[in-house]
Formats: sequence, structure tokens, C-alpha cells
Amino acid sequence: MIPNLDLLLLAFLYGSFIACVLLAVLSVILLSLCLAFSVTLFSIVVIDLHYVFSVCSLHYITLKANLQLGSVLILYIIMRYSVPMVLASKASLEQKIYNIRKKRLGTSMPKTSHGSKIT
Repeated sequence: MIPNLDLLLLAFLYGSFIACVLLAVLSVILLSLCLAFSVTLFSIVVIDLHYVFSVCSLHYITLKANLQLGSVLILYIIMRYSVPMVLASKASLEQKIYNIRKKRLGTSMPKTSHGSKIT
């Protein structure tokens, strides 16, 4: 048997306990550093966002007017192309309705002075 085995085992346990305590202390220090880094980063982001929004608020009225003008222009473009299409399809639809009624009645329908049919 090895002499002083109990002292060696006690020294090993004592060293393991000290290593465990140091590891716990280091993990707490690392966690606190990560928390401090996160808080600092969050505060920097908040300060930068406040600056960006304050700069944007100066241009808000101009931006709002530009967006309104853009929406009016888009509406104008849509109306410019849709109104002639609707008017053209209306005449075509009236012609189709006239032809269907003509087939049903079997007689021709009188026309008015401006070219549309009386229904």
C-alpha cells in the first residue's frame, strides 16, 4: 500500500475544489462582461436610433408631401390607361348585348341619333 494515500487523496480533492471555485468565479466574471457588453451595445443602438429619427423628423414634411405626390401620380397613370380601356370595352359590351337581344327578338332594334341602340 502507498504510504500517505489519504493525504494525497485529500490534496487532490482540495485542488479539485479550488479549481471548481475558480471556474465558477471565471464564469460569473465572463457572464458579467457579456451582460455589460450587451447593455452598452443596446444603449449605443438606442442613441443612434434617436439620432436617426431626429434627423428624419426634420425631413418628414417633405417626405410626406413627396409620398402624396407619388400616390397622386400613380393614380393618374392608372386612370390614364384604364379609362380608355373601360370606354372601349363598354362599346364592345353594348354591341354584344345588342347582338344577343337581336337574336332573341329576331328583329332589328332601332338606333338613336347618336349611334347607340334603344333598349
